[in-house]
Amino acid sequence: MEIRKIAILGSGRLGRGIAEIAATKGYNVTLFTQGAGSQNAPHRIEQSLNRKVAKWAMTETQKRVILNRINYTADLKELTNADLVIEATIDHLYTKQELLRTADRLCRPEVIFILTSATLPVYEIARSLTRSNLLVGARFIPPVVDVGVVELSYSPDTDKNAVEVVKKFIARLGKQAVRVHEAAGLVNPRALVTLINEAAYLLDEGSASADAIETIIKGSWGMEQGPFEMADRMGIDIILDWMEQLQKRYGDRYKPAPIIYRLVRQGKLGVKTKQGFFSYNEDGQRIDQPGQGQEDN
Repeated sequence: MEIRKIAILGSGRLGRGIAEIAATKGYNVTLFTQGAGSQNAPHRIEQSLNRKVAKWAMTETQKRVILNRINYTADLKELTNADLVIEATIDHLYTKQELLRTADRLCRPEVIFILTSATLPVYEIARSLTRSNLLVGARFIPPVVDVGVVELSYSPDTDKNAVEVVKKFIARLGKQAVRVHEAAGLVNPRALVTLINEAAYLLDEGSASADAIETIIKGSWGMEQGPFEMADRMGIDIILDWMEQLQKRYGDRYKPAPIIYRLVRQGKLGVKTKQGFFSYNEDGQRIDQPGQGQEDN
C-alpha cells in the first residue's frame, strides 16, 4: 500500500514536529487537534517554517505549499482516509489505548499504526488492538525537524512487513531508524530524564544557579540546549510524568528532584506557560538574562 495520507493523533510539540517534517517531504497530513493548547498548532508550525524562510532555508512559496498539505481537525472520523496513523499523545496507558482502539475501529484493516511512546512498551498497547501485529514503535525525538534519529521498537508478534514500511517512511523523512529492544523508556527518554533530574538536584542543593548549570553542560558537551531548556520545551509536567512512570518500573534512580514537583505545582511548566526553569515570550524565545534562572526555587 502506498502511503500518501498521514494521520497524527496529537498536536503537541511532538505531533507538530512530525506533521511539519512529513508535509515537507510531500505527505498530506491530518493533524488531530484535541485538548488544551491545540488551537495554537497552526501558528506554531507556521512559526517554525518562518524561521527557515528567515534563514533562506526555504522560500515563502515552499512554506505555503507545506502549510497547504496540513489539515487540522478534531473529528476522528477523518481517520477513515488515513494510510498511516501516528499517535503522539501523552504517555498514559489508558489514553493511548482508548484513542488507538477508536482508530482501530475507524481505519482500514491494513493501515499500520505507529506508537511514539517514551515510556510504554509496544506490547502493552498492542494487546488492546485487533491489529496488534500492525503496531510499530517509532520514538521521534523533539525537536523532530532537527533530530536525525528515531528509536524503532516492536514486539515479537509485529508483522515484519509493517516494520519495513515504517523504516521506509522514517527514511523518507530523512531520518535514521535505530533498532532498540522493547523496554519502558527506550534509550533517549531514560538518558534525557536522568540528565534533567541530576541537573535539577544540583539546583536544589545550591551547587550553582540554573543558568550556570545550563551553561556548563551546554559548553562541555556541545549541546544547543541544556537540560533546563530541554525540560521547559518538552513540558516539565511531561518530564515529571516520565520520571514517575520510570520510577515505578526501575526504582528510585528516577525519583524526581523536589524542584520539579514545585514547578509543576506552581503551574510553571515551561514554554507553554511562559515560565519554567527560565522565562519565555509568546514565540517561545527565552527572555530572561543569564543569571536570572530559577536558582531560588
